[in-house]
Amino acid sequence: MEKKLLQYFFALMIINTFSQQKTWDKDPYYKEGNKKHNEEFQRAIDYAVDQNYVVYGKMTFTIFINDKGIAKIIDVTPKVKNQKMLIDDLNYVLKKSNKKWVSATKGTKPVQSFYHLTINFNTEVYDHD
Repeated sequence: MEKKLLQYFFALMIINTFSQQKTWDKDPYYKEGNKKHNEEFQRAIDYAVDQNYVVYGKMTFTIFINDKGIAKIIDVTPKVKNQKMLIDDLNYVLKKSNKKWVSATKGTKPVQSFYHLTINFNTEVYDHD
């Protein structure tokens, strides 16, 4: 009985986690296109992560975009050591590019939204002789 109850609880947690309702009609997007956004984000990663933080595997960055089109990284999963400093460093490096978003819209009105970006940090290093 306890096992069933525990399974039900975890199933409910998963459903709640993945069933976030979208409250906008049109998704936010980067004004200069995905390629430019990826380049800017890679530049920030090269600066902040490679020099100061140890990250492994897939990481998801949650980006909040306000109704004026200004973005800010608000969360990183899975959690890493010195996470708040990592987020602050990335937001600092992305200060210029974070102002180049077009906010999501509901009808014709700009609204706040979230954008999720997943990056796979490959940690395997091969030394070929």
